[in-house]
Amino acid sequence: MRFTTAILFFLFLPGLATAQRTFKAGVLAGINGSQIHGDDAWGYDKGGFVGGIFVSTDPEKRVYGEMEMQYTMKGSRKLAAPDKGDFFAFEYRLNYVEVPVLLRINYKKLFFEIGPGFGVLVNDRQFDNLGYEIHRFDFRRTELSYIGGVGYAINEHWLVNFRSTNSLLPVYKTTAIYYPNWWGQLFNRGMYNNVIGLTAQYRFQKAKPKE
Repeated sequence: MRFTTAILFFLFLPGLATAQRTFKAGVLAGINGSQIHGDDAWGYDKGGFVGGIFVSTDPEKRVYGEMEMQYTMKGSRKLAAPDKGDFFAFEYRLNYVEVPVLLRINYKKLFFEIGPGFGVLVNDRQFDNLGYEIHRFDFRRTELSYIGGVGYAINEHWLVNFRSTNSLLPVYKTTAIYYPNWWGQLFNRGMYNNVIGLTAQYRFQKAKPKE
């Protein structure tokens, strides 16, 4: 998978240089904390990496758009707690190639972002209570999500942002989950990725003005 990601990066790299003539382009990297809503576990206990490239319209305007292509690690992990009589553990490792399409609004040094994301599951691994890998294909190959976040522009090159990404549709093929109230039955139709992430972005040099 690392080899495939490297190929994708180098395929898009020439496009970044061309895009700078009319847009701003750059790279991003950061960390995720993930959980899966509906898996009977709580907390963002699954860590992961996120990295990729982006192209945005003029970020000096109050409102601008950005499109990203990134490799992101999601999933869920539950550790056993024998001292509390809990011996149940599992782990889901879900790796996606994801394309967020964002609307950003500037306010002084801050910016706010919102938009959809489309992901393709490129690798998934599941581990049972004893740490053995389970070879099943229960997760859907695609994901549609919604994204919201806030960030800070350190200067014209460097930005940091905090983002929440949540599945709009279930990512697990089965939906046999029982919720004891009508609210849960109405809005919880399966298992959904919930991710919080902290990333840094680097924009390449400013585009040259047209002559």
